[in-house]
Order: sequence, then structure tokens, then C-alpha cells
Amino acid sequence: MSDQGNENNIVSVIMNCYNGEAYLQEAIDSILNQTYPYWELIFWDNQSTDDSSKIVKSYDDTRIKYYYSPIHTKLYGARNLALEKATGRYIAFLDTDDIWLPEKLEKQLNALKQTGYSFACSNYDLIDSKSRKLKKAIRFNKASGFITEKLVSDYYLGILTVIFEKSILTTTKLRFNENYDHIGDFDLFLKISEEYEIHYDSSSLASYRIHGNNLSSKKQLELLRELSVMIRELEKRLFYSDKLKLILALKQLRTFMFLKIAMHSRKKIFPALMLKFIYLDPLKFLKLLILTIMCL
Repeated sequence: MSDQGNENNIVSVIMNCYNGEAYLQEAIDSILNQTYPYWELIFWDNQSTDDSSKIVKSYDDTRIKYYYSPIHTKLYGARNLALEKATGRYIAFLDTDDIWLPEKLEKQLNALKQTGYSFACSNYDLIDSKSRKLKKAIRFNKASGFITEKLVSDYYLGILTVIFEKSILTTTKLRFNENYDHIGDFDLFLKISEEYEIHYDSSSLASYRIHGNNLSSKKQLELLRELSVMIRELEKRLFYSDKLKLILALKQLRTFMFLKIAMHSRKKIFPALMLKFIYLDPLKFLKLLILTIMCL
């Protein structure tokens, strides 16, 4: 056990739930099985109508703290409400359909101690509805440190893997933007990366479940609209005033996502848009073309 392990270093695990009974027990068990025992589970029930509350309350563990939301909110509003209940030094997130590996917390806390950083994340596996591993989410190693520029063009912070000191939120006065439905974590963590170094671990410390409720084509288009709003907001931030290439990279990312959706759904693509993208980022276009051919 790491010498980080004591009651002064409690990890507040935020779990937001709305009708999440299907995989809930497996998710909670993965927290209970952590080799690092000093945690609290902030379980935020967003007015579920299934047996989620019954499952949570079946656990006899004082570290599990159940809260029933007074109103039903969107996801990022619920995350912010749950954060208000956190009493630990550190914050981590786990959704009801995902799971952690047993050494997740201990390994990351040791990394924070060794590096002196306040924020860590890792690779993670993709699993199916029966918890069978499909593949690693991130194929190649990623950078640590001040990585804002890296994240803009290649976002790799899976929210199920992050852990950070709660003091970051106090210092920056940042919270999840409740106007977003899909990119609230991208928005928040990107802003945090502007001021804090981030440690990335290439080993998989969690598993993200792929199932029917994951992002549909319609939701992907909603995500694109949110990304457009986010770009406009970032353009107003002082941090990006002399970093216009980062804004351009985000715009290219948005174009890449749009073309990917369009090509996979056999939608008509304007030639001018296609040629512009080839000119701006030929390597990414080649990747898109290969992905499309593989899906045919």
C-alpha cells in the first residue's frame, strides 16, 4: 500500500446515475475492489425510476453515500451537484456502465506523488455488453505535462480515468458547462490543462462499455454543434489570443468529425469542403479515407 494511503487523502468518486441498473453492480464492485481503500462514493441518483437505488442501498459500506436529486437535470448539471457533496482531497469519476481495474486509484495516486502533478489520466479498454475486452481505446503513447495543444487535435482524457486534486476546481472556479450535453468534460479538462500539467499513463486502468446507448449518429451531430459553440467561446479566452493555430486545429477536428459522419452515412459532401480539408490536413484525411473503406 502506498504511503499516500490515509484518511487525509480520500478520493471522492463521482457516480451520476439515471436508470443505470443494468451494469451498476459491476461498476460499484470495481470501486470496492480497489487496492486503495480511502475513498468515498458520491452516488447521485438523478431521479431514476428503475432499481438503481435498491442496488446501491444493498451495500453495507459507510463509504458509499447515496443522494437523491431534488430535480432531474441534464448530465453536467448532475455532475456539478454531485461535486458539491465531495469531501475528499481528490476527485475521480465513474459512470454506472463502466468499471475500474483494482489498482487504478493506487497507481495514479503514486504517479501524482512522484511527478508532483495535480492531475492524472490513463489509457482504458473498450468492452462489450458482456464485459469482454474489445481493444485498447488509445493505440499509441501520449504526452504528459502541459498538453493543451495535444488535446485540441487529439483529445485522450477519458473521464473514467481522470483523477485530480479538488483544489484545482477551487482555484480555477471552473465547473462543467451545463449548456453542453456531450462535450462538458472536454471543455472542463481542456481549460484545466491550460494551467496544470497532466500525467498520462499508457496502461489501461479502466474499461469503457460499448452498448446501444452510446453516441448515435444523431448525437454525434449534436456533439458537432456543441463543438462549434465551444470554439466560439475559446476564441474569446485570453489563453488563445496568441495561439490561433489551436483554434484552427479545433476547427479541423470538427471538419474531420463531420466528414466521418457524412462518409459513413453516405451523405453528399461538398467538394470544396473536402478539398479544403485535404489541403489543411492530408494525413488526417488519409486516416479518414482508410476508416471509411474499412467500414464499407
